[in-house]
Amino acid sequence: MGTNEHIFNDSGANNTIFSQVTNSITSPTAVAPPSYSASLAGNVYSAFTTNSASLGLLGGSVVTSLRLNNPSPTTSAYIIRVAGGVGVGLSLLSSLSASYSIINGGSQSSPSGVTPRNNNLGSSNTSVMSVLSSTSAISGGTAISTMPVVGGPFIIDFDGAIIVPPSTTLSLSMSASLSVAGVLSVQTSVFWWEA
Repeated sequence: MGTNEHIFNDSGANNTIFSQVTNSITSPTAVAPPSYSASLAGNVYSAFTTNSASLGLLGGSVVTSLRLNNPSPTTSAYIIRVAGGVGVGLSLLSSLSASYSIINGGSQSSPSGVTPRNNNLGSSNTSVMSVLSSTSAISGGTAISTMPVVGGPFIIDFDGAIIVPPSTTLSLSMSASLSVAGVLSVQTSVFWWEA
């Protein structure tokens, strides 16, 4: 008889099957994502931007973008979540087209600074990231993801899977257009931890 031909010990009363427990957990455990510990340490941040316009009879476009630049030589940013949305003030949603892009690198026209907010409201830590917003689309860079968006909010969780290492930039761009008159707004936000 060769090795491991009988993987079950079926000897004993009533042909009971015995097995070896291989689970190494010795007590009940609660598992939380890394962002939870980072938040407790005061190292989770967020930034938000929005843009809206009342469009004329022929419609038009509205854009907002965020650019997360990491000037630190040692600290990386780990993207927890990106969120955004499109608000439309009319009932003809069939005239709406919108998209959201996540871009490695890229640049903005006429950017303005955004102060990252610490998501641990009791922490005085500040982010090392330089965040800029603009009402123009991101130019250049390499698209990581581009997706169509319908009216309303959206959330995409990454749980740290997108990393912004030292001396790199991550850009987010939300754009929407209408072919008829209406009020159109776009929003984008990003949440990250630093380590």
